[in-house]
Amino acid sequence: MEYAIENGNNLNMGRHLVEKLLFLSRIDGYIDGAQKQGNKQAELSLQILGAVEKKNTELLQDFLISCAGAR
Repeated sequence: MEYAIENGNNLNMGRHLVEKLLFLSRIDGYIDGAQKQGNKQAELSLQILGAVEKKNTELLQDFLISCAGAR
């Protein structure tokens, strides 16, 4: 039973990782859109958000890899 819960949690984290990667694949388009509109504040905010999400994505990916290696 414990393995099933752990496996389910890893699956949820894997789905979360995919969502983060999809967001990161789109963030440059959002930044370009803000830049084309001349919205410097939105452009800066999106750049910061992209950098933070990239770091969080790397941490989540490393965590999932370490969990898989622990088995």
